[in-house]
Amino acid sequence: MTAIALTISLLVGGCAQQPEEVDPGVLEEVHKIGTIVWKERQEVSTGSETLVTHAFLINVGGDTEEESLGKAVASLHSRNWTTETDSRPLNVWLKSPRWKGATVAAYAWSVSEEHDRPEAMKAIEKRGIKPTALVSVYAYVGW
Repeated sequence: MTAIALTISLLVGGCAQQPEEVDPGVLEEVHKIGTIVWKERQEVSTGSETLVTHAFLINVGGDTEEESLGKAVASLHSRNWTTETDSRPLNVWLKSPRWKGATVAAYAWSVSEEHDRPEAMKAIEKRGIKPTALVSVYAYVGW
């Protein structure tokens, strides 16, 4: 009976779908936007699939949120990312012809989820960064 249970477990496990995640090259390009202050890999299960989002707080050194968001977008544009949705001064979504399905979303600090995250706040305080110099960036497969 144990052998049957083990066989079924292996078969079911072998059929499980791998999490959908952006190409490592996308993450390399996100790292080039500025200095990474904090990052986190997030997994969310939606029924039969697991979606992975890489969240970053990046210091781009702007004096205002608008300037910081503009610097982040300009950095990605210089690497052939194109703007899909521009909702400045709050956020911008970008796509790259190089990585099919990859999306990068950049947010001003004031509308990012990280300003409520204690671990992100500790990272900012530890480095003495003013929040207006930050952008929140998410890299994922989808929309």
